Amino acid sequence: MKKKGTEESIIDEINAMIWESRYNDPAPEISYVSSILEKAINADYQKGIAYARLNIAACSFLKSKNDIAIENLSEALKWFTNNPNEPGYSRALNLKGNLYESFGDYEKALQLCLQAHKFATEINDLDTEAETCSQLGLIYTRICNFSKALEYYNKGLEIREQKKDENAMASSLNRIGMIMRLTKKYEASLMYYNKSLEIRRRNKQFTSIPWTLLGIASTYEEMEKTSEALGFYEQGMIGGDIRCTLQCIMGSGRIYSITGNSDKAEERLKESLRIAQDLRALSLVSEAYAGLANHYESTGQVDKALENYKSYQKIRESIQSDEAQNRLRNVEISHAIEKSENEKEIYRLRHVELKKAYDIIEENNKYITSSINYASRIQQALLPDLSEIKGLSKNCFVLYLPKEIVSGDFYWFNMSDNKLFAVVGDCTGHGVPGALMSMLGISFLEEIINNRKITDSGQILDELRKEVQRALHQKGYSDETKDGMDISLCIIDKSESIIQFSGAYNNLYLVRDGELIEYPADRMPIGIFDNADSNFKRIDIDIVPNDIIYMFSDGYADQFGGPNHKKFKYSPLKALLTEIHMLPLTRQKQRLEKEFNDWKGINPQIDDVLIFGLKL
Repeated sequence: MKKKGTEESIIDEINAMIWESRYNDPAPEISYVSSILEKAINADYQKGIAYARLNIAACSFLKSKNDIAIENLSEALKWFTNNPNEPGYSRALNLKGNLYESFGDYEKALQLCLQAHKFATEINDLDTEAETCSQLGLIYTRICNFSKALEYYNKGLEIREQKKDENAMASSLNRIGMIMRLTKKYEASLMYYNKSLEIRRRNKQFTSIPWTLLGIASTYEEMEKTSEALGFYEQGMIGGDIRCTLQCIMGSGRIYSITGNSDKAEERLKESLRIAQDLRALSLVSEAYAGLANHYESTGQVDKALENYKSYQKIRESIQSDEAQNRLRNVEISHAIEKSENEKEIYRLRHVELKKAYDIIEENNKYITSSINYASRIQQALLPDLSEIKGLSKNCFVLYLPKEIVSGDFYWFNMSDNKLFAVVGDCTGHGVPGALMSMLGISFLEEIINNRKITDSGQILDELRKEVQRALHQKGYSDETKDGMDISLCIIDKSESIIQFSGAYNNLYLVRDGELIEYPADRMPIGIFDNADSNFKRIDIDIVPNDIIYMFSDGYADQFGGPNHKKFKYSPLKALLTEIHMLPLTRQKQRLEKEFNDWKGINPQIDDVLIFGLKL
């Protein structure tokens, strides 16, 4: 029973962490969240299952994977409906409201979000209360009740300022900027948008920045500043989620139409319509039809203009009919009455009885929570800060996607005697065991390179292998641990225009003049193996300006996914690196991550992922 309790506590802790980080950049991957669901199912822990499914639903919705979101949310609500005292109940209701809003069913969305707001307020769940305010503001925005929308947005901003939650504040500022734009207060709109943009850039919210760029672009469009609008629309197409991207595509189509680029306008507007239809986003579908209708009218294509206008009108009438408006007001009234009648009893149940239960759980969780978080902090502290190495941060990227909270993959950089030492390692296992091994690897590299001053790449790996064997007491016996690590090591000496490379199973890849060259590593690990006396070879490579080198672990290539549920494999990865090598390094990283996530889909991430790219 004690073991099961510990396991349940861990599941609760991870579920809570995922929920808190769902809007982070990068956001939790669906595959990682799905792995927690699997743990909860194996433990037959119904509460853990419900919260894991809620997390899967939330992360899926944010990635516009609505089918997955609906399926998991429906399953989660089966448990939460029978356990309405749980904070997850109001969160689930609000998320369901989010989904209905995205489908254009504002009546149902309002009903659910009002319920969620009521429950969140009663249990003093400030985060969810603020989020429901934001969602209610959006619903009222959709039905053009801007004063009501602004009321809820300001209320949400007040809560987020109280909590000093900058990332959430940026979201509220963004939506207030939208209301200012819709009410034609353009200068105020740009002020709020720029405040939001400043926070998001400062906090590196890369997937949220495009939403703010979209708002700024829309404001400039309404101010008839077409050049400024087009510039921000084009920027907003990069790095955001699909709903933001499609609106930027749509906006750029409108600008191209205004400025007389007919072919480009039609291409962009048709593309936005296709994406909106795929998402079943009725409001955006109607916008796309309106954009096409206006474009065809301006170019004298009357029949096409009429056809698209009819499609637009049909959808708008279904969304904003007088009947729907009346039903919305009835929903508001009914919820106000219900709240008044049940307030005292709900307060007692949620604030007294639930608090007692949570106090017990919290006490049991303290030790486990502290241990997991401490391990994560230690590993993060050991990983190098690229900005601290002169000239490195602008010329490289690191794509680092742990399978679990901590990782068995690691990277390490060091500058010594004008030489850059760059290491990518893949330790046996992942999670905590892999993380412990990675910490050993980093510590040994520090000793070998910084203290012993060894500068030959092959010799460094020879010494690293000895240290690992010594630390793990590996003698070559059949029953001993075979733990170790695979490594790529480069020593870049720009003064001599040469790269030293040595590797343990992990190859080096260099793209030069559009051609990918592969330098093979030794087929032996850092650890015990049959021919343990063999030395690691050193390969010297002449540096040519604009060369790009890549080192990576096997997690990316080994990931299962795609239409046939197969591994991604190395050949497609090498082809992808060749394809993207001319892009800016930040865009290379974004492209690699997108391709990985698209391939993985709903499948669990099977291993840690690490890719390092460096332009010479």
